[in-house]
Amino acid sequence: MALARSPRLSSGGPLGMVFELLRDCFTPEDPASGFDLLFELCTHISQGRVSPSMAYLLGASRLLALEKPSGGVRPIAVGEVLYRLVARTLGFQFWEALADHFSPLQFGAATHGGCKTIIHGLCTTLDLHPNWVVLQVDIRNAFNTVSREALFRELRAATGSLDQLFPFVCSFYARCSPLYFFHCSREGEVTLFSSESGTRQGDPLGGALFSLAHLRALRTTASEHPLCLFPSLADDTHIVGPPEAVVPAFHTLEGHLSAVGLTVQPTKCAAWSPSGLSSSLSLPLGFSLPSAGLCVLGAPIGLDSFQASFVRDALEVDVSTVHQLPLLGDPQIAFGLLSRCYVQRLGYLLRTTPPSLALMSTYAWFDDTLLHIVDTLMGSGSFSTPEGLLARR
Repeated sequence: MALARSPRLSSGGPLGMVFELLRDCFTPEDPASGFDLLFELCTHISQGRVSPSMAYLLGASRLLALEKPSGGVRPIAVGEVLYRLVARTLGFQFWEALADHFSPLQFGAATHGGCKTIIHGLCTTLDLHPNWVVLQVDIRNAFNTVSREALFRELRAATGSLDQLFPFVCSFYARCSPLYFFHCSREGEVTLFSSESGTRQGDPLGGALFSLAHLRALRTTASEHPLCLFPSLADDTHIVGPPEAVVPAFHTLEGHLSAVGLTVQPTKCAAWSPSGLSSSLSLPLGFSLPSAGLCVLGAPIGLDSFQASFVRDALEVDVSTVHQLPLLGDPQIAFGLLSRCYVQRLGYLLRTTPPSLALMSTYAWFDDTLLHIVDTLMGSGSFSTPEGLLARR
């Protein structure tokens, strides 16, 4: 199942192997294809029965550098396909065990619709308790800094069958793994980096492994501060509760996160309450204190005016770029980008933002814009400039 459902057109690691190659070469229905040998190899890998040199090879990643819109470089690591296949398979096998282990605090792994659950849960809670406060806790470089020792401890102590993951995780995380950066401008030149801490980028189990170490801090803090709620999606942590309880809970959580190698970044944390924040609320220096609402997991939570402005700005970003689609010269590619990028954002906002009259005109404008774009791609319309599309609103 993991091989059949593997992502299509996914890039390969340093060895260049891709999922399509495995699917074409190894067919479960054809014994002559050698699928049994692939299955046996993957079983050995999943049980941690590989030599250190083989683990070093399978744990390697190809490193890419993308420029951030705000400046700087965003590194992207692409792991070896064989490792990713085994990790995906284990994720399917242990899905229910992980879901039981993380409930009800962590929604970032083995949970369908985790974002929507948290967003609607926060909205409902604040509707019932308008004087409560929601704190957003930002962790600096969380996945790359979480302690691997803490991860191993939590995995060994996990109840149920999760401890069966330990041999596989230990064989690839107990030692460093290589990151190869191939220079495009200098053919044949390669720079080698080393991944020595945290979970590996691109690992299908990376989110679950991080959440295992992160969960101990959440559980301990929740037991010490029963008046607060702590809904989290991986490293996106939220504290919701009465004003007099959330700040002490934040300081407790900060200490427990430090114990697993994680550092809170106050300048990227925020707090908001529907009834306004009291001046007596002694938040740490650097906290953002918006008056109208918060962006939580890509969706607006706050006053109707804030939600309407947020949705409008988000959709206008899409409209300002869709005029480039016909320039691709291929309607099939253009429709693919339209459905996978622009329509997806609209669908997410519709599912997460509470409906209001203030949003109806914005949604209707974007709907008309999409119809105009589709007509143009089908050859029955003239494409407007981005300024013209925005003006149609």
